[in-house]
Amino acid sequence: MTSVIFIDMTNRLNVSFLPVLYILFIGVLVRIFQPIEDPKSVYVDKVENKVVIGKLANNRNLAFGAKNIFQEILQDKDFVIVEDKEKADLVFSAEILFFDVNKTKTNISVFHSDKEETLVVMKGRLTTKEGKKIKEAVAEESSSEISTSTLITDEGSDKINQQALSSAIKKTCETLINKVFFNKK
Repeated sequence: MTSVIFIDMTNRLNVSFLPVLYILFIGVLVRIFQPIEDPKSVYVDKVENKVVIGKLANNRNLAFGAKNIFQEILQDKDFVIVEDKEKADLVFSAEILFFDVNKTKTNISVFHSDKEETLVVMKGRLTTKEGKKIKEAVAEESSSEISTSTLITDEGSDKINQQALSSAIKKTCETLINKVFFNKK
């Protein structure tokens, strides 16, 4: 059903359309005067690897990869990433505090099971560009990989599973961003 507003010959508006016009007018006013929020600009400062023991102790690639993940997550959450600290509304920095891989092996006759859990702990800090601390939080996440077989074929390599490491770092970065920026646990 199509409604047409018309003015009859006596220049009076059809009274049945007044509520519709009123609602439209109010809707336009609310939209015009509604404040538009600019997205916050964030500078992702240094990510330091403070792991002191293990294969990834002081590994710069780990810190660089975590910084890229932080930038990607913040962009996904509608923040604007800036390359100049002075142009940013907020400054985010992080430290990788702990990294460990726990391996559990179970053997019963020819049945074999491996469980490898990668644990990452990070600390994040949100500040203004002037350096005033806004919030600080610590996040801990892990990633597990379980493999089973009927023959023992593993030679016991000490290599770190890159997929489990990547998954644990991404989960920890996401949790840390949620804690620092959105007060989520």
